[in-house]
Amino acid sequence: MALRDSQEQSIINLLNEQSGGMPISAEDKYRLSQPYTGQSVEPYITESQKRRQKVTDTLQKIGGFTENKGIPFLSSYSDPRTARRMANKIVGGVETIGDFLPGSSTALAKERGDKFGEAVSYLDLIPGGAAVTAPIKASRAVLKNKGITTLKTKPRERTSKKVLKQNFIEEHPAIGSIDNITGNPVTQQLIKTRANAFEKNLSIPAVRRREELRIYNNTNPQIIAPERNIKTPEDLLGKVLVPVVGDRSAVAAGGIIDIKGVPLSQRIPIQGGPNYMIENAGTGKAWASMEEAANKKQMNMLLAADETGLDPYGVYSAMGRESVDFSAPVATSMIAQLPALNIPKKQIKAFNDTIKKGIGKSQEGRPDFVGLESDEIFNQMLGTGKFDRKGAGALRKIVVEEMKKPRWQNIGFPLYDDVLKTINEPSLMDIKTGESGFGIFKGNPSKSTFPESTHQSYDTAIPGEYFGGLQESVPPEIMFPKTFKTLSETTNVTGKTLPYQQQVGSLMMNPKLYEVADDQYVDQLIKYMNKNKGTNYATGGAVRSGIAAIATA
Repeated sequence: MALRDSQEQSIINLLNEQSGGMPISAEDKYRLSQPYTGQSVEPYITESQKRRQKVTDTLQKIGGFTENKGIPFLSSYSDPRTARRMANKIVGGVETIGDFLPGSSTALAKERGDKFGEAVSYLDLIPGGAAVTAPIKASRAVLKNKGITTLKTKPRERTSKKVLKQNFIEEHPAIGSIDNITGNPVTQQLIKTRANAFEKNLSIPAVRRREELRIYNNTNPQIIAPERNIKTPEDLLGKVLVPVVGDRSAVAAGGIIDIKGVPLSQRIPIQGGPNYMIENAGTGKAWASMEEAANKKQMNMLLAADETGLDPYGVYSAMGRESVDFSAPVATSMIAQLPALNIPKKQIKAFNDTIKKGIGKSQEGRPDFVGLESDEIFNQMLGTGKFDRKGAGALRKIVVEEMKKPRWQNIGFPLYDDVLKTINEPSLMDIKTGESGFGIFKGNPSKSTFPESTHQSYDTAIPGEYFGGLQESVPPEIMFPKTFKTLSETTNVTGKTLPYQQQVGSLMMNPKLYEVADDQYVDQLIKYMNKNKGTNYATGGAVRSGIAAIATA
């Protein structure tokens, strides 16, 4: 191990020379965007990004060479993802505002004469929220107890409305796709109508500022997906499968620093979704939820094991696209964008009043809401400090569901869809509710649930270990065929058989569901995946011989 560490350090020293041996400047660290005055729109690439790409390319060349020569240590760098991770370490690509001690980046910016960097650096006076149990208070020097301090950037040439409008059109879902708002196919007229309304809204300073930040989007990937252990249908043979529903979020324990180019006032960690089980492999934590839900699911594991005599495996099933609203990073990343957007105080107050007073009969008021500009806002959203954690998720959901409404987004508040696209696992963004199999863990029914102290959204862990996942998610009726056959014959409170959506909903609501993966099960799953997912798994005799081997073992 010492030799490997020494070799790795030697490589780092060598490749630092490739990066120019220069420290990352305050300009590189803090610049949010630069104007582009040509006819086309291109992202601004900082010098640190260029150095990182140069080191990544060099690492890949070294990896390819050593792989051909049979040198195991360096050959891993032939993989682009591994090369980029090492490049980040060498060049400091993940070094951002939140990596400095509060206030130190301000001094650094002043020392280097970077007025723009100095302005942005005051954001680091608002501490990050990575430690769940520690109270998080924004500095009075930043908040001044009167509103959200904005970033005062140096004057620069404005991006034309024409360019911003064209960017809106290019980002809009394509003609013929299903619109998330209307539920109908997108038409050319719909895009034109929305583009004209968007152009009109650009006269609102906060909207204009948000869109200018977005158009020069940070091109660096902030989330690197962990390596999945791909399992075949035959790997499920002889196991009992228990549906475990969850949101679609990715994992970025180190946190993200912007939402599509709009900088965040603090680093926001992402901890949920099916990759949680990969991130926590070897810790005994397989899943996280709130205590009541976690206990019910663990009882589901115990029931499945007792009634079948088989080892229970939890199978991730995707909740709806917006189910992530309960989790912490949606609310906190939307709030953390506000200092960069310079939304007028009267509109911040209007939003606060809406949450406090409620919305008719649809949403009761929350007079306990501290307000977006409060130095306690992150504590309240996370349930830290003097705030109860058990009620934090419900309040987060209220804040997010209100803030994502057009009435607020049209006056410059953060864009909800940008948040979803940033924090959700890309491969799960467009799947249907209930699709299953992306992540699977081996349950441990002999143990009880236990406190999850490191998670910002959920307070209880379900015991188990990461197992793997199918190559791609499959429909729930394919993952749990006998279960869905039974559900399709079940009646609801109206006396009618459950419609498909209620059958899917039962995956979350019914704590007694499970599916035995016998030879027939594996055979039908193989046939489905071969036909619809491009796999080429063996069927028939190979499967039956597998179950026979298990039966005689």
